Amino acid sequence: MNVAELVKVINEITPLNFAFDDDKVGLLIGSEENDVSGILVAHDLENAVLEQLDKENINTVITYHPVPMKETLDTTGEYRDELIGLSLEFDNKNINVISIHTAQDVKNNGNADSLVELFNIRDVKVFANTQEDFGAGRIGIIDPVSNIDFIKLVEKNLNTKIIRTNAYFENIEVINKLAILPGSGTQFIDEIINEADVFLTGDISHRYFLLADDNGLGLVQVNHISTEIPGMSKFVDILANELNMKVEYFYNKNYE
Repeated sequence: MNVAELVKVINEITPLNFAFDDDKVGLLIGSEENDVSGILVAHDLENAVLEQLDKENINTVITYHPVPMKETLDTTGEYRDELIGLSLEFDNKNINVISIHTAQDVKNNGNADSLVELFNIRDVKVFANTQEDFGAGRIGIIDPVSNIDFIKLVEKNLNTKIIRTNAYFENIEVINKLAILPGSGTQFIDEIINEADVFLTGDISHRYFLLADDNGLGLVQVNHISTEIPGMSKFVDILANELNMKVEYFYNKNYE
């Protein structure tokens, strides 16, 4: 199997055209003509991932997050993406890197829908749309739960104790309508601020905590990748089944 054939399989599982327009998905390092000597799925590019690839003689990694890049002006005055930092080491070692990022968030049975299943959300609607009916966020009804018990539920479902809430959340007696978005979803708060009791996501900046306080929305922030791991674990299982091979999933447990 070459990289082009692997990308085709990935595209059937997670259609890459579902990603946000400005997202970096697909083959970001390497060549479609390269043969695949082995596959590792990694949440991020890290030194530990590079070490694992060397150890197991694997030349292809599928990442959730895109590789480090920056935009630079070329000699014609056009902007182009340039590999930086650790990306250069992967490139120098001829490692193929394919990223799926927000395409995996929005697709059916992807990262967002995995959170829907974990929290038993019903009457689900999509927000933070990338195109047509596909979006990174979900909002719907859950069984009534107190704020204290909801935090316990988050700890259990997402296997984390790194949880931060806003001031308004402490005053909520019953949570019945939940909005979720894997990764960082604060830029989409305006879409659900008057629609949900609580919004669960990662990487919430201070001004959004204040905005939610002023508008009666509870915020629950967990570590960024905690909301993405459940869906990515499913992706790995589906990929392994499609390829009829064992596929390892690597993520830094320090950030779970």
